Amino acid sequence: MKTLLALLLLLFASSLSFGQKFQDVTARGAPVSLLVKHDYADMGPYAAVRNTSNKGILAFVTVITTTDEHGQAVPCTGRADFIFRSSALAPQEERFACLMDASDPSAKVVETVGAVLFVQFEDGSTWGNVEAGEQVLSARPKKFAFLKRLVETYYESGEDAFAAALNAPEHSYSSPEFAVAGCLKSDAEYEKVATIDLAKKRLAAAQEWRALGIF
Repeated sequence: MKTLLALLLLLFASSLSFGQKFQDVTARGAPVSLLVKHDYADMGPYAAVRNTSNKGILAFVTVITTTDEHGQAVPCTGRADFIFRSSALAPQEERFACLMDASDPSAKVVETVGAVLFVQFEDGSTWGNVEAGEQVLSARPKKFAFLKRLVETYYESGEDAFAAALNAPEHSYSSPEFAVAGCLKSDAEYEKVATIDLAKKRLAAAQEWRALGIF
């Protein structure tokens, strides 16, 4: 944790030294880069990760710090894990990392600086600070167990029991189970598919990666 905190402080210090609108301070030789995108009508500019390597990426961790005209800095830690998705981040592909919002919606953003801290490739190898990626990697067993339990509940007890398990009140906002449930509900709505169908699809993807010994 101390190492990660030091990285965050270094990142913020770097943001004060650059006069550019956006600065990617990811370490030299990194297999990824950061860029700014604005391709959703209902969402402002955001930072995205581009895979510049020749291997698929299963997970990444980024830190983005946005500073407004009043000097207020807003840090955002982006953690992405595609172990429960049907595909990894392919070479040259880009995916969402973090929003770039000011602390006050009426304030003007004057500077944003970001860095990718950790990457795991689809062969299980990693790049960057392993401590920064610990939260993503350690959450996988709990996410897998919860997803498996959801699918089993549907087949054993029906749709109402599945819905109850999906919305279980004991899941805290910071728990892996809450993250799985939230993503399932929002993504199912966005993709216009049944939540159980999406759950089965993601469980199958995770089982494939698990069989390969990735987690």
